[in-house]
Amino acid sequence: MHEILFNSQVIAVREIYWNLPHAVEYVLYLFAIAAIGTMFYKMYQDILLWRRGHATVRSTNFASRLWSTTTEVFGQKRVLRDRTPGIMHTFIFYGFLALFIGTDIIAAEADFTIPIAGEEQGKILTGGFYQYYELILDVMGVVFFAGLLWALWRRYKTKPTRLDNRGTDAWVLWSMIFIVVGGYLIEILRLANQTMTVGEGANAVTAIVYEQGWAKWAIFGYPGASVARAIGLGVERAADGTIIHSQVALWIHRVLWLSHMAVVFAFVGSIPFTKFRHIFYTPLNTLFRDRDPKGALDRIPNMEEELEKDEPKLGVTSLSDFSWKRRMDFDACMRCGRCQDNCPAFASGSDLSPKWLITKMSDLMHGGPVLKRDGTVMMLQPAGATAAPTTVSNGAKIELLEGTPETLHLYEQGIVTENELWACTTCRACMTECPATIEHVDDIIDFRRNLTMVMGEIPSGVKTVLQGIERNGNPWKLPQRQRTAWADGLDVPTLAEKEEAEVLYWVGCAPSYDDRSKKTARAMVQLMQKAGVDFAILGDEETCTGDPARRMGEELLYEQQANTNIETMGQYKFKKIVTTCAHCYNTVKNEYPQFGGKAGVDYEVVHHTEFLNDLVEAGKLNPTVPVNEKVVYHDPCYIGRYNDIYEEPRNVLSSIPGLELVEAGPRNREKAMCCGGGGGNAWLEGWGDKHVNVIRLEQLQTEKPDTVAMGCPFCMVMFEDAAKNTNQSETLGRKDVAEILLQSVGEQPPTA
Repeated sequence: MHEILFNSQVIAVREIYWNLPHAVEYVLYLFAIAAIGTMFYKMYQDILLWRRGHATVRSTNFASRLWSTTTEVFGQKRVLRDRTPGIMHTFIFYGFLALFIGTDIIAAEADFTIPIAGEEQGKILTGGFYQYYELILDVMGVVFFAGLLWALWRRYKTKPTRLDNRGTDAWVLWSMIFIVVGGYLIEILRLANQTMTVGEGANAVTAIVYEQGWAKWAIFGYPGASVARAIGLGVERAADGTIIHSQVALWIHRVLWLSHMAVVFAFVGSIPFTKFRHIFYTPLNTLFRDRDPKGALDRIPNMEEELEKDEPKLGVTSLSDFSWKRRMDFDACMRCGRCQDNCPAFASGSDLSPKWLITKMSDLMHGGPVLKRDGTVMMLQPAGATAAPTTVSNGAKIELLEGTPETLHLYEQGIVTENELWACTTCRACMTECPATIEHVDDIIDFRRNLTMVMGEIPSGVKTVLQGIERNGNPWKLPQRQRTAWADGLDVPTLAEKEEAEVLYWVGCAPSYDDRSKKTARAMVQLMQKAGVDFAILGDEETCTGDPARRMGEELLYEQQANTNIETMGQYKFKKIVTTCAHCYNTVKNEYPQFGGKAGVDYEVVHHTEFLNDLVEAGKLNPTVPVNEKVVYHDPCYIGRYNDIYEEPRNVLSSIPGLELVEAGPRNREKAMCCGGGGGNAWLEGWGDKHVNVIRLEQLQTEKPDTVAMGCPFCMVMFEDAAKNTNQSETLGRKDVAEILLQSVGEQPPTA
């Protein structure tokens, strides 16, 4: 920073290439072109890799997409969901952004405004603007540096288990630290040594920048310059007024400046080769994320035509089967491990880590080697090779892959395993927490679709469920004629009898057949009768929505169930569907419209906790009988993360006198852990060292509640099993919200 005379006015001006040979400017351009060219060429190659995937439409409502992406990126919304590392990342993000903008201003002045408008009129970094420029960049540089040191400490000292380190990770951190530290040292030496000439001819005076008032606006650089001068690395004024330069300081400044720029250009060129590529790929991935209802899986296009082929292409077996958007997902991943930290399957000790699933796909897409979670290195068999090493330099085991990255069979080659694919509970915790909006669950479902519909490689429990839905209309393989046995003695009307009702109560399979869940259905009926609701059920005409079949990968069976139910509902008139089951709610509301369902058009679909909350707020149900219990509410995934229903069930419970509502520590609402029953796992034996339902039941007892409340019959099934296996059947209550409300409106809890 220095003062120079322009139009007889003394103002502060930044000299861009101070203490550098004139040729540096031209060399700078050559290196800049090389670095930026390398970066864009690699990004272009990545885009070509994505485009090998099949088509999918992700460009609807582009203006809305752009706005939501902008607010998400600059607001760091998803990053800050995990508070501590989120703040760290925000320091780095805004520090980097400020320094990037500051560098761009310098480039704009040097390469555009001065060449166009001239030295005097083209100056940007001058006067008051320059003072604030120095102040802001000095502050944000320190913020950036603090974030980098924090990240270094976290990655290599405290190191959460979810993080893994690769060589390029160290390069990213250390190169940025070198750049920011070098930038401050260059500023310090410039402030301590720069001189300028004020005036012309006989009136010319040589001034020292350090002595100018403007220099103090560099609030960190200026004290550093004071230290530099104190140790002899600054310009001095002799007693006779002669300026004495420190040649050592000038030489150090020049070396630092050149090495600083060399690392900057190396860093820029390396961006697409490192995890730092997420600065481009994460916003791009967010821009093209799925904007359909969160609970709706994609249909399989031309499924029936494919099934008629000798080798149908259903789901995913190789990289070439993924869409371009899913392939973009693979490159957007920054390996932060948040998905893994929140995955119930991973917590149970299963093979599934959403993070490693995605990174394996990314490694393979780029030609390998593929790193597995256990440290094994999977390498493509070299063409014509007769022998290959069995270990690499660090002792890790090597497994050879046969084929090309695009065509090798991911399941048969062991890149993905049965345990990985079936352990997923489809709870969506990974997708909710992912800062890059990666769609892990959809990938797993696509793998399951191929295993189920093409290969027939399914666990016995899956086979039993699918047979039950196909033959009996329910996963338990129980007779259809028993579907309404739960309602004995309650005088529940059917739509076949009434033809029209205000509310269609969709009971669901679990409340119809599971003895414990029948109590929830009976409670709902008694509450609706007490509130004077005009309702009816489908009775024997109701059949499984198909949700378990779809999540297990049997899309054909799901579509058959969907079409049957949509046709049945189309025969009757009603204004609202109330479901007790979170999975039925999500399917009827979000997925049936893909097949002609009229949710949101002819009728509204609500969950029973929403419906009960409305009845309480309208005064149609008045909870007056105290329920003197400490109650913790468990958020079911399919109404919580899938459909953002969090407050309504809590409002119902809070309206009950005597009831103390508590939370399960931090694991509530969007961060609540799954009960373990989703994705068909209610019928499977578990894939890890410890069952998910047991882990979740332990979490729910942090505040020592008397009762666990819930809003999904599958959660009830899972917690009944967990309570039994942990000898808590008699000591810990498990009730649906409807059952607890029924206690308070003056009725006895229902018996099945």
